Amino acid sequence: MWSGYGQPGMMGYDGGWYWWMGLHGLIWLLFIALLVVGLVALIRFLWRGGPAQPTARGSGRSAALDLLETRYARGEIDREDYLQKKQDLA
Repeated sequence: MWSGYGQPGMMGYDGGWYWWMGLHGLIWLLFIALLVVGLVALIRFLWRGGPAQPTARGSGRSAALDLLETRYARGEIDREDYLQKKQDLA
């Protein structure tokens, strides 16, 4: 016998099962979306050949040019070598 709160549904719940089915579908939809985003990110990462090469101070300059300037400032190379290598890097 039921208590008068509507017709008894599945397992004694009055429509309580249907909200779970909708939530369950939403969870699977979110899972599939995250899987697709992860695969796209992985493909982009592998397509570029790994992590991007770091630039010096975020200015778009190459790390090699900074190293060349550092060597010139320390006196490890002379002006002619510096200018030639700088032209080679550009």
